[in-house]
Amino acid sequence: MEKEPHIISRRKFLTGTAALLGAAGAAFAAIPFIRAMSPTKDVLAAGVQEVDISTLPEGGIKTVLWRKQPVFILKRTPQMIEESMRINPESLVDRAKPEERTADESLFVSLGICTHLGCIPKFMDKVPETGVSGFYCPCHGGKYDSLGRRLGGPPPEDLHLVPYRVTEPGKLIIGTERFGGYGENVRKIQALPKI
Repeated sequence: MEKEPHIISRRKFLTGTAALLGAAGAAFAAIPFIRAMSPTKDVLAAGVQEVDISTLPEGGIKTVLWRKQPVFILKRTPQMIEESMRINPESLVDRAKPEERTADESLFVSLGICTHLGCIPKFMDKVPETGVSGFYCPCHGGKYDSLGRRLGGPPPEDLHLVPYRVTEPGKLIIGTERFGGYGENVRKIQALPKI
């Protein structure tokens, strides 16, 4: 007994063709809407910012807005550098060594947002109960050293780092086009995107 060849009816063929053309038309019509939702070139360019730090004194801190977030730029003193070297990384939650928190030991750059509830910590010459210079969040008692490493209080992790590069003496570039400041790998300088 021979099998009859499977023949597609004209109605099924036209219905399938119309559905396929409709799907292709909908995909082409969606392209402008998808492009409109993507960030524009000026928004992407806003991810890179040049900061003048030529007047920043040793021990001084400058706060700038980057992507609507505060960024701390701290010019560390030899005393701050020495204090951070004395802290045993094994005693810290994130166990970050000084060289993992900054590319230049005299300059620290991070988001100025406490990792507990998003408050803005203050820089202090002596953080309470630590004896070291650093950042203190008076709202809930978050304590960080001058490298933004968590020393105590409720914050779960270190201050988040921001990619930066010194372009010439007194000029600093922070951020990249595609870096938002949050997510994975924001606690060690080597893991940040390169500028």
